[in-house]
Amino acid sequence: MKKNLLPSKILFIYLAKEVLLYFFVLFLFFFFIFFVNQILLLAEEVLSKHVPFRDVALLIFYSLPSIVATSMPFAALVGTLMAVGRMVSDREFLAASALGFSVRFLIFPVLIVGLCISAFSFITNDIFLPMGSIRFNRLRREIIASSPAVELESNSIKKNQNSVIVSGNISGKLMDRILVIDAGSSGERRVISAPGTRIAESSNPEILVSLEMEDASVFTFKRKDPGDYDVINSEMMSYNLLMRNIAGSRSGTITPQEMSSRDLYRELKIKEAGVPPEQRDTDRSLNMWRMEFNKKFSIPVGAFFFVLLAFSLGMGAKTNGQAVGFISGLIIAVIYWVLLIVGQTLSLRLGFDGVITMWLPNTVVFIAGLITLSFRIFK
Repeated sequence: MKKNLLPSKILFIYLAKEVLLYFFVLFLFFFFIFFVNQILLLAEEVLSKHVPFRDVALLIFYSLPSIVATSMPFAALVGTLMAVGRMVSDREFLAASALGFSVRFLIFPVLIVGLCISAFSFITNDIFLPMGSIRFNRLRREIIASSPAVELESNSIKKNQNSVIVSGNISGKLMDRILVIDAGSSGERRVISAPGTRIAESSNPEILVSLEMEDASVFTFKRKDPGDYDVINSEMMSYNLLMRNIAGSRSGTITPQEMSSRDLYRELKIKEAGVPPEQRDTDRSLNMWRMEFNKKFSIPVGAFFFVLLAFSLGMGAKTNGQAVGFISGLIIAVIYWVLLIVGQTLSLRLGFDGVITMWLPNTVVFIAGLITLSFRIFK
């Protein structure tokens, strides 16, 4: 009995090791790409503003869980495609089939590896990603508060949640001219201009900076009647830039990315209780929280579905299985990423069901994997 089990055990371990080897190689490949992309983003946003190198290094370190979580599903896809493609091209699967091992046996260790990758991906998304996001956003707020130049630049146009700021030359704490277009508390449009402004710090943590404008002019326009407007002139006017408006999701409010799935579920139930049942399907804020909650699961589960699809596609390789697997894997990864981003955008901006948009890419991958696998098993 032990002699009969020995070849099966050896083949099982061999297949699992090959898939894991290719997974780690491709993981480093995708990790490097996303890591460089993160550095370039920080270089444009932070490094160019002379932020201390230590803070930049910490921002990069805190963003690592996000890079790992993004890299793992795509590494599982391309790595499995290349591993299976190579073994098929080298006739290793043909030899295993001649020894009596069925496709059902060959796929089993590959799926086990896929489950392990999916589980570790979920842990990264659910534990390490929130921890990194909290520290990243906290440090980002501290950098903005200590160095307003990160958000305010000379001769630039900055748009945030509630206003558009057109700045002139900035020298130290002084700005020679400024133009602000925003919405007033009653919904009316305001245009504020001043020939001279001093950038002052605030003791209030909710205020990024206070712009003290000299000889300011305020034009207020009624939304329904643009011809009805008011003009106010002031020798000195203080205009506060709020942290939540400038930093957006990086403000003091806890965001979904900073929560575990358990915290997200608890918050989702609280928000559902505050919305009438007949409005829950159309409430965009509630839909956004549903989307974020399902995103916690859909991306890690996608790694397992990728492995299923990659195995069935890799079985069809004839020659150059590694090269074909790498190219086709990248194409599938791009299509999946586009579907995910488009779905997220449609959910946030147009109110599409967040549950459907987050699971639709996985559904497509899973169905494609089952169809192609059935051809390999029953042909």
